[in-house]
Amino acid sequence: MNPIFLPPPPPFSFIPFPPPSPTAVPPPPLYCPPPPHFLPTISTGIHWNKPPPGFVKLNTDASYKYNCQRSSIAGVCRDEDGIWMFGFSSRVQSGSSFEAELVAVREALKLAWDKGLRRVILESDSESVVNRIRNQTIRQPKNQMEEIILECQGYGSRAWSCFIQHTRREGNFAADALTKKLASESFELHVWNHPPESLSLILLADMIGMDVPRHGALDKNQIGQLKVLKRELLARNLHWH
Repeated sequence: MNPIFLPPPPPFSFIPFPPPSPTAVPPPPLYCPPPPHFLPTISTGIHWNKPPPGFVKLNTDASYKYNCQRSSIAGVCRDEDGIWMFGFSSRVQSGSSFEAELVAVREALKLAWDKGLRRVILESDSESVVNRIRNQTIRQPKNQMEEIILECQGYGSRAWSCFIQHTRREGNFAADALTKKLASESFELHVWNHPPESLSLILLADMIGMDVPRHGALDKNQIGQLKVLKRELLARNLHWH
């Protein structure tokens, strides 16, 4: 596991306080992660990065279908050890992929706030969405997208340490996979208190810092390595999500 945590980028302009020092004592994890010496450290290329101590990381994504103006959104929340805290997924009506990505961010912020999380780093692989939320000044929204942007900014200005930043697709692999794992065709938000089994190898890859290829899928060699490691962890009754 990579022990070096990079601090989040500069926060919203309307949030004047940086994250607390990484030396602050974090709350106890919800689960017992495997010992650090047991999980191998992979390379330092493009992959999901754990949040600093005391923070959680929320990754969001959306999948837009042009032929029916329907999208699926999803988000994955993990703690500083890479342990699953919750996820969500839903069908939504949207006029564009940009709007769908915005809705995913809004739902993630709402869930995090409602669950009492107060040190949050949210990542989206839509750089345009991140830039609009962080930089656009809106007084009177003129359309639905501006209303959603204003909602996201409203959550960001609340009394918590909340940072929104861009990540590459390779660092957003778990959220991308969850957009394809809908509990039903319902437009109601489904909250995953435990991750679907189909995400187990992806979550393990993220925890050990395994690089994700540019095409957005693990190759056969990586899958083979992860399956071996998964069996070893289960044999020792160690859990990683």
